[in-house]
Amino acid sequence: MGSFALRRTLQAIIIVVLIAVTVFIVLRLSAGDPARIRAPVFARPDVIEQYRRDFGIDRPLVEQLGSFFLNALRGDLGQSFRFQAPVTDLILQALPKTLLLAGVSLLLSLTIAVVLGSLAALKPRSVWAWLSSAIAAFGQSAPVFWSGAVLVLIFAVLLRWLPSGGFSGPSSLVLPAIAVTLSILPTQLRVLRASMQSVLKEEYIRTAHAFGIGQGRITFVYALKNACLPLLTVIGVDIGYLLGGVIVAEVVFAFPGIGELALVALNARDYPLIQGITIVTATTFVIVNLLIDFLYTRIDPRIRMERS
Repeated sequence: MGSFALRRTLQAIIIVVLIAVTVFIVLRLSAGDPARIRAPVFARPDVIEQYRRDFGIDRPLVEQLGSFFLNALRGDLGQSFRFQAPVTDLILQALPKTLLLAGVSLLLSLTIAVVLGSLAALKPRSVWAWLSSAIAAFGQSAPVFWSGAVLVLIFAVLLRWLPSGGFSGPSSLVLPAIAVTLSILPTQLRVLRASMQSVLKEEYIRTAHAFGIGQGRITFVYALKNACLPLLTVIGVDIGYLLGGVIVAEVVFAFPGIGELALVALNARDYPLIQGITIVTATTFVIVNLLIDFLYTRIDPRIRMERS
């Protein structure tokens, strides 16, 4: 377990470093000159050159990259061109709301997937199975920006039950959380339903029935633990879709999180802020998948035996 944890941790660090280097180089090769964007329209060449010196983009690319990594190790991701403030501070202000929205969406999708997927597997010809298939089909075909717009139209504009955007309290989380949940729920629902159907055919489940244990206890205690193992892998993959969906939802609902901050940074060609947001998002994805790998070894003894 110790060598496995060390190996996976080193792999995660290498992946984050490669992502940071790639983002750093690609932004500077393709995003345009922020000095010309920030300078006045008819600025003289010497004024534009002064902007480049102020932004630190007049130096060679390798030197810029080295300075970036040295500063990043101290928690300094640079200075935002657009806001003239430390990137780390801007991200730390926006990140809690993004994590809150992502956490609520993930918890909601897992709750629906576990309950509805288990009932659909237990009664494959019931209304639960039909509802499971209908939700999965709808969520698979409805992108976040479309479902978000429909939710705003119905619940904010027509019915006036919920706010259409911004963040003014728990009610502001409802619509964006539903939109994001619909984007990640279909895969979780289908995987858990198929896994539960397979587990319910196992020998130990028939043995539990023979001992007179209730169906609810068998399904939601004995079978659910093993059926959730494939769901862990899906969650690891879904984190990427979840973060992407949250960013889109934040733009649609004007939610003050990482997504809205990223949109402003992209429009302003704000190199430090864009690369800071990208690196933080990618690092979150890598860390979550690393934790899921470790969780696998704790839940399933067979994985511990194979890796030992």
